[in-house]
Amino acid sequence: MKEFIETIKVKDGRFYNLPLHRERMERTARRFFGRIPELELSLSLVPEELRTGLVKCRVVYDASIREISFAPYTFRPVRSLALVTADRIAYDYKSADRSAIAALMERRGNCDDVLIAKQGRITDTSYANVVLESSEGGLFTPDTCLLPGVKRESLLRTGRIREIPVSVEDLKGFVRIYLINALIDPEDRVCLPISAITL
Repeated sequence: MKEFIETIKVKDGRFYNLPLHRERMERTARRFFGRIPELELSLSLVPEELRTGLVKCRVVYDASIREISFAPYTFRPVRSLALVTADRIAYDYKSADRSAIAALMERRGNCDDVLIAKQGRITDTSYANVVLESSEGGLFTPDTCLLPGVKRESLLRTGRIREIPVSVEDLKGFVRIYLINALIDPEDRVCLPISAITL
C-alpha cells in the first residue's frame, strides 16, 4: 500500500500548524484510501530529551498511522542551487516515495540542492517550497509548486507572501530566494542570492 508522510515542527514541546497538517493528511487519505487515519499528537509522545529545541516529528501513514518518530532538526546550509528541468514530474501528495526527486538530485553537480523547473515554470527545491524576494522587499511564491506545503499555505493565509506565476526567465527580476518548509520559516534565513542559482 502506498505510504505518505507529514513532517511537523515541534519547538520546545509545542506542535506547529497541526490543523493544516491534518487538512492535508485528510485530503490525501480521502483520495487514496477512502478513510482518514486517526492522528493524536501530544507532548507525552515526545521523548523527554527532545522537549526543548527544534525537533522534526515524522508521521508515516496509509489508511492507518504506521509510524511516529522524533529527531532533532538543524538547518541544512544551502549556498547554491542548480536549476533542473523535469517537465513530467508529479509530486502532488507528500509521498514517502521520493525516488523521482532523488533522481533530480543526481543532476545537481557541485550545487547543494536543485531548483526544479516544470514546463518553464519554477516549482520547488528537493525539500522546500520557495519564496522570492523582490528588490522592493515583496515576498512571492510560484503558483506552480509541486507540493503545496503547510508553511507556504500558512504564509499565504496570513498574507505574508503572495502567489504569482514565475517563469525561469522571471528569476532575474528577484534579488533573493528563501527555502521554506514545515520546519523552516523565512525568518530562519535559509536563503541565497539569485546569483547563486546555476541556470
